[in-house]
Amino acid sequence: MKPRLPIYLLALVSLLILHSAALAMPVDPDSPLLPIEMRVLPNGLRVIVKEIPSYPIATVNVWVDVGAKDDPEGLSGLAHFFEHLMFKGTPSRPRGQIAYEVESVGGYLNAMTSLDYTTYFIVVPSEYAALAMEIQADALRNSLFEQAEIDMERTVIHEEIRLRRDNPQTYLVDMLLQYIFPGTPYARPVIGTFEELANVNRQEMLDFHAAYYVPNNMVLVVSGNVDADEIFVQAEKLYGDMSAKALPPRPYVAVPQLESITTLEEERNVNQSYILIGHPAPGTNARDAAALTMAGVILGQGRVSRLYRALIEEEHLVNDISAAYNGFSDIGLFGISAMLEPENLDRVIEIIRDELVKLQTEPVTEAELSRAKTLARSSLAFSNQSSANVAMFLGQREIYGGVMNAVNQIAILENITAEDIMRAAQTYLDPDAYVLGHLRPEGR
Repeated sequence: MKPRLPIYLLALVSLLILHSAALAMPVDPDSPLLPIEMRVLPNGLRVIVKEIPSYPIATVNVWVDVGAKDDPEGLSGLAHFFEHLMFKGTPSRPRGQIAYEVESVGGYLNAMTSLDYTTYFIVVPSEYAALAMEIQADALRNSLFEQAEIDMERTVIHEEIRLRRDNPQTYLVDMLLQYIFPGTPYARPVIGTFEELANVNRQEMLDFHAAYYVPNNMVLVVSGNVDADEIFVQAEKLYGDMSAKALPPRPYVAVPQLESITTLEEERNVNQSYILIGHPAPGTNARDAAALTMAGVILGQGRVSRLYRALIEEEHLVNDISAAYNGFSDIGLFGISAMLEPENLDRVIEIIRDELVKLQTEPVTEAELSRAKTLARSSLAFSNQSSANVAMFLGQREIYGGVMNAVNQIAILENITAEDIMRAAQTYLDPDAYVLGHLRPEGR
């Protein structure tokens, strides 16, 4: 076997290349993700391997740094539409063959599109990792994008749009993103619209593939009971002859400053009110992202969180409450969501405002901060219990600035102080400037 590059050298390389403030720290030697190995092919394809000898399942996961924010003007939903067609057939594998080959060895495949990225994964028993890699490379490089498949899948996506609109929580998220970030790529619906999906045909698919599905815009992650050297060799065989290309330019999106409270209200055929309070926030690699993550845990995650105690245990005003920071590449959204009877809305908003003011003016207690760190640490550990979750976490973090961010995630959160949280709240969580989305029952 070839000598492997030690993880500390990989980390040093990453830290020299990546300038995220969150990564400007030593590698956490206690990270449960260590050891990992990473190599970059001459054409720019990044290959990350996490060997898990005790786990008999392998996940082959390819990430492409393209998402809904890259949809061409007038073609919203193209990145998501494209993802739907990736496993539909190649010259050597007709329609249905890819799924058949994966399922015949006891595996499964799936894909996902977000605002920032698209990811494709195949999960198989570890002895079939090489087969999964070959199938995935064939699909990524040689998919046919036949017009008949495009037309059939358009109908499927139309139904997804209807289902998404019928889901109060996802509808509110889409509503707030479009209002808070108007005129930017982040205001585009990931799933697209009926009107613009009608404009998508085979040529648009081919142009999109040629522009973004290039090795210097892709990350391959393999995790499970695999051998890293064998993975690197096969990755070179499958992707090494691809040519790197210049990528289309992307505009930078700044975090907007809201000056007042805006309420977006709609009546729906629902039994209770659904609300989402949204504050624009920085992207996932910003210094304050981790502090806002901790703020979300303290405010509204778990039975001992501030909003749970105030709104459910003490005053019985809501049926559900949560708070969380969600980061994207350039920007983020800090959201507080609740389900309640519409007549309780004013009092609920008053209590949420009081808690935001408190977060800005008083340092959180040591007990709260310790609990938040424990909860975040255990949540991260539980979410990385399978090869699929490990691969997804490593790949997403590499897309968002570097795999060392994944390795150091627990240490980054552990280093957050009460002062960090108060500063982030003062900067981003203005109690008198946010967008309130409200879906209320008809006639109430």
